[in-house]
Amino acid sequence: MKTRNFFFALTLIALSLNLISCTKEAISEPITVADPLPSIPSGDRIIIHFGTSTQNGCIYSFTNCIWIGWGTETTNFADRFAMRFDKGDEAGQYFGNYFPLTADYTLDATTAATMGLPPQVIPAGFYPLSDTPIGKMVVFSPESAQHVAPLVNPGNPQDNLGQLHNLALQVILSAENQDAIRQIKGDKAAIQRFAIEKTAEFLEASGLPVNPDELQRAKSLNLFQNYSDFEGRIDATRLSAGDKKVLRSVFNQAAAIPVSSPEQLSHFVSVMSELENGLAQSKDLTDARRVLSIVSVLKYSRYYWYWKSYSSGGGSGTAEPASIPNWVWADAIGMELGGPLVSAAVSIAVYLDEH
Repeated sequence: MKTRNFFFALTLIALSLNLISCTKEAISEPITVADPLPSIPSGDRIIIHFGTSTQNGCIYSFTNCIWIGWGTETTNFADRFAMRFDKGDEAGQYFGNYFPLTADYTLDATTAATMGLPPQVIPAGFYPLSDTPIGKMVVFSPESAQHVAPLVNPGNPQDNLGQLHNLALQVILSAENQDAIRQIKGDKAAIQRFAIEKTAEFLEASGLPVNPDELQRAKSLNLFQNYSDFEGRIDATRLSAGDKKVLRSVFNQAAAIPVSSPEQLSHFVSVMSELENGLAQSKDLTDARRVLSIVSVLKYSRYYWYWKSYSSGGGSGTAEPASIPNWVWADAIGMELGGPLVSAAVSIAVYLDEH
């Protein structure tokens, strides 16, 4: 398989000096109904596979499937299907304590036979990263996993927008950018420029370059708002009355589900996927692509931020509130404000500002 060093190409781009500013207030310009809606790509335009690439195919998570990162290989470890990293420290920095398997993985009979294992389906969930005598590994053992319903949902034609969103967050907030992030914390204008410019770089590298007018528009927004008033935010969008009503219903159902454990996260994901499937079959949406993209990002973002807290906190899962935090609502509302660019950038900006 041809190696594409996608992750490093994104994360090792030098942070330009103009990201650091003495300005303390972000420029604020309100969206009006006269402004054109941002473009949202069709899900089938996003051709990147998201997962860790091995000689045995793609194991879905938050990295690029066609990039063979960290010397990844799958193997038989103590009669369990496992994934080993030659560059274990880098993998550990990227994933923390748990590898998020976001879709069930099928180990087919042919591949399984070459490894001395029975054919099997590895269920989605959080699998611990472990240090072993042959390096850092993820051993896909059901006994050690925190089971979470599959995040990837083929029933939503805009599912790839959620995948793209989570990959953007993971790349931009990676270890390579932490020094730059520490330097700009507390400076809203610098945080906003960092989030928008790094997201624009990511989208361009993903084959989805941002329209110059939309990039300039995103830079002029004030990203730092109270997005937890989601009903008010939905009412202020440029969507049709019917689409607003649908989103209010979905958001209220999402808000009613607490997430403070993998089991609760699994319930949240299952409910949201069921709602997505219903919306994908609906004939009543005025702008189905936009609505399905917003719902996908809400589901993926909720998963991502809980997993990030859980994985970096040693599996305690107590670092973030059980209710949906402001930066997750920001992700979903941001899809309407400025498409994939603002959706990822506003989440990063609000999270960094509130932490």
